[in-house]
Amino acid sequence: MNIIATIGPKSMNKWVIKELIENGVNILRLNCSHFNKEEFETVIRYSRDIKSDVHILVDLSGKKIRISKNLKYIYKVYNNQEVYFCGEDYYNKLNIKELKDKKYIPINIETEKINKSNIYSISMKDNTMKFEVVNKKDGVVRAKVLNGGIIRGGKGCNISEIYDNNSNLSKNDIENITWALENNLDIICQSFVEEKDDIEIIRNLIKERNKYCDIWAKVETPVGINNLNEILETVDTVVIGRGDLVPEAGVLNSINLQEKAIKVIKEKNKKVIIATHLLNSMKNGYLATLPEIESIYKFINYEVDGFLLAGETSIGKAPIQTVKFLKNAIDYYNVKEESHE
Repeated sequence: MNIIATIGPKSMNKWVIKELIENGVNILRLNCSHFNKEEFETVIRYSRDIKSDVHILVDLSGKKIRISKNLKYIYKVYNNQEVYFCGEDYYNKLNIKELKDKKYIPINIETEKINKSNIYSISMKDNTMKFEVVNKKDGVVRAKVLNGGIIRGGKGCNISEIYDNNSNLSKNDIENITWALENNLDIICQSFVEEKDDIEIIRNLIKERNKYCDIWAKVETPVGINNLNEILETVDTVVIGRGDLVPEAGVLNSINLQEKAIKVIKEKNKKVIIATHLLNSMKNGYLATLPEIESIYKFINYEVDGFLLAGETSIGKAPIQTVKFLKNAIDYYNVKEESHE
């Protein structure tokens, strides 16, 4: 059973990485949505000093819609405020200083695609920030803040009405893949995989460089789950990214979709990893809740192949205690199941 820990501000320290590995983590995840070459290479050096054969996973950004890094300011927005989402091309033509109090927020897609889409809602940060669309005109989406927070460049957005069927790799993904291969990392995981071409293009890029690296697919949209059979022709391991699946599909439908995905993956004798929304209580410094423990128990009974901790170990208040708890739960329930056979 794999335990994957995302490394971030709360787990960059060498002794924390050592404790994570000694308490059951066998794969360290580097999230390229927050790529920092110096920090990541420090993590690689620390981890290999501690355990030379520890696996390191590089998680690419993929086709996820994000706040453009061209955003000139960091905004704190409050409930009932109005903000304006637009394409990067539109934003680059604006004179932001003349707009006074209007907050224009560019996203990394073109105005044309916004115009062609019926957008009703926008969310960020695993659905904890929400915006209701008031209207859309000339490629600008006027939205009311339902749940506020901090908006900065690079932050991911969920806009399920926009479907991107472009399988071309972004410039950032190509640079991150090249960096991963240069550092001889073990696993490249592509995010927001919705068709097998999303994986094939990475495989071809690696082949061109005469390198080898295991490739995983992270599936986190209804489109991706509906296309699982073709995606499984290209990979042996699928990560179900629940943090984005919930806002993309809706919280009720996401439960049905994740169970459908697990069934399809196991029927194909492939591996499945459950990611995010595992131990959010412990991330916030509290004890694990009964529903969280029941969820882990259920997934173990489904014979999943591992769990991926995201915020719990990257920004959480108790990364080591969270890993210890998860490892104890896995061991406890596995022993219980074996005793009943």
